[in-house]
Amino acid sequence: MPRRKDGMRTVAPVFQLYRFSDDDAVWWRLVSPNGRGLARTALAMPSAAAAHASVEAVRIAVGSLVPVLRLTDAYRWQWMLTQDDVPVVQGIGDQDRRVRCAHACRSFVDLAPVAALDLAVATFRRSSAPPVSARRSAT
Repeated sequence: MPRRKDGMRTVAPVFQLYRFSDDDAVWWRLVSPNGRGLARTALAMPSAAAAHASVEAVRIAVGSLVPVLRLTDAYRWQWMLTQDDVPVVQGIGDQDRRVRCAHACRSFVDLAPVAALDLAVATFRRSSAPPVSARRSAT
């Protein structure tokens, strides 16, 4: 495994497919080289095959997706990428500054085309209800 100058191992970015134990929908997220989730699909997919196709579509279209940064009611910044005003990719978490939010969005745009895709579907136990916008499934 490659190492950085400081001796730490580098980890390649990877798209991970996952589902929750109480739901059949499949999601994807991009895990960055530092091991943290960077972004996820905006809509749940009905199957692993649909999630795989969604990742490939995002890889192809990532340069033409429109970034949207917004300030939340809690004065935190969130980003998403849209296509025809429809959210396609959402940043995971929020940032305290707009510049950090924009950097996270650019990081996704840079990493998505070169990230590997892990075909295994992980299953997680849900700790809270999903947001209403996420409950709609892509068809």
